[in-house]
Amino acid sequence: MKSVAYWRRWQRGPGSIYWVFACAFSALVLLGGWAAIAGLLRWQWQETLQAEMRQNTNTALALKEHTLRILDTVDQAMLRLGRGVEAAGFDSREVVRIANETGMVPHILTQLSFVGSDGRFVGSNLDPDGTRSQHVNLMERDHIRVHLAPVVSSQPPPGMLHAGLFISQALRGKVSGVWAIQMSRKVVSADGRTLGVVVASLNQSHFTDVYRGVELGSQGGVVLAGLDGVVRVRVIGGASTPTDMWLPESLVRILRTQDHGATLSASSDRLERVIGYSRIGAYPLAVLSGTSLEEAFASWRATRNIGLLLSALLTVAVVAFVSVFLGSVQRLARSHAALQRSEAHAQRANQAKSEFLAAMSHELRTPLTSIRGFAELMELRSSEARVREQSGLIRQAAEHLNALLTEILDLAKIEAGAMPIHMEPVALKPLLREVTELFRVSAVSKGLALHLSVAAQVPATLETDRLKLKQMINNLLSNAIKFTAEGSISLEAELAPDARHVRIHVRDTGAGIPVEQQARIFEKFSQGNAQISYEHGGTGLGLSLSRALAELVGGQLTLESQVGKGSTFTITLPLPSAA
Repeated sequence: MKSVAYWRRWQRGPGSIYWVFACAFSALVLLGGWAAIAGLLRWQWQETLQAEMRQNTNTALALKEHTLRILDTVDQAMLRLGRGVEAAGFDSREVVRIANETGMVPHILTQLSFVGSDGRFVGSNLDPDGTRSQHVNLMERDHIRVHLAPVVSSQPPPGMLHAGLFISQALRGKVSGVWAIQMSRKVVSADGRTLGVVVASLNQSHFTDVYRGVELGSQGGVVLAGLDGVVRVRVIGGASTPTDMWLPESLVRILRTQDHGATLSASSDRLERVIGYSRIGAYPLAVLSGTSLEEAFASWRATRNIGLLLSALLTVAVVAFVSVFLGSVQRLARSHAALQRSEAHAQRANQAKSEFLAAMSHELRTPLTSIRGFAELMELRSSEARVREQSGLIRQAAEHLNALLTEILDLAKIEAGAMPIHMEPVALKPLLREVTELFRVSAVSKGLALHLSVAAQVPATLETDRLKLKQMINNLLSNAIKFTAEGSISLEAELAPDARHVRIHVRDTGAGIPVEQQARIFEKFSQGNAQISYEHGGTGLGLSLSRALAELVGGQLTLESQVGKGSTFTITLPLPSAA
């Protein structure tokens, strides 16, 4: 029961929504982060695989072209020798000439030879008359028996006998003593008799040397294999390896059906490799170029590890953030509750202040009105000059005190949001002229010139509160006269450059206001410094009230001033079309 009660209190608490938000946010960030990294790693894995497949396929295609040129050249030499034997019998000089004309003797074409119909060696470019080899019997060799004894021989491997050409696996030659790939063709006379077999021995070491030059990593390599699945040449990591092995059956099926491409396949050493392959023309051979998955994806694994590390750091950071956040939620909730209580208290105090000021204004204005009335009456009716002078001073003091009360009450109303405004079309030029004439006597009494200037572009009327605008200008002109010892004061009106506002400037040639004091003079009960307050008096409410009134009618009050050059206060008000 206690746990249920605690849960309900937590749900009603001010921080519960933050707990839910924090948990949802952390789950979203973590899931999104992990999903993004997983997706990026998957995409990069596929891109790496595709790039490796393209590279290995291109390597296989390039090696295919090299091997195809060799096979075509050697096959043409075999066909020439076969036609010569068919036409005039075996000629030892002719076999040497044909072999040399290939340009591949002895590094590529180890031997071009002819074997008789009885399976015995007749001659070659290495042993033209066969005396050195003593006409050795080669009938047990697959590449001979497949042509001369097809009935008793085993069935040739699938695809290895193509258009009369047979290509054997690598064998050590009985005449040359060199490991070679044997290519053989049967020679038949015009009447259908078997004359023998033409044999070309391709040096296995040549292909090994070429394949060593291909950089495919320590576990990658190149293989030359037949469509029977038997490996003819195999170079792994730059080193030749034994060829007594077979390709995987799945890979052989691909080679028999596709001209070129790439796939993933495990080799006899049980390493998974990315294999690029290409058939060698119409010959029953294919070149395979492969790199191990371990080496091909080394950079990807490094990226994966960095991604996992970043994901772990993200998880730790999110968990830490959530922990700190949730730990501060309660403190923030408590602070918020305290602020709400403080705000409520302040609002009550402000309400009490407003009520007090309203009551006091009523209580003060009644005797002030009486004092002012009696002072005016004495000033008008007394026959004694001294009494009239003293009565005038009493009246002026009462009027000043009444003005201060008005400013205080206006500020209180603005703070409480209770200041009424009455927006109406106001004839601007007559209002400015009226205010100017009101202060002309005060300006002249101090020896100051007071000018009024209204630009021709200024519209005749302005949508604003007449009393508030007049009160603002009165405050600004009163301050200008008060703080200007000599020179002039100007009241100017102009159209703003955007043609959507009217600017009313009050310029003076007074002492100016230092930059560090310009913001402070708009604060309540502030006059810049104590010396000004002592010399000129006042409450420091005029500018604060004027700025508040300007904002209340949708405008603003700004200041530009330089020490020794005077000040310019600007009231900016919107025109009706922009209001």
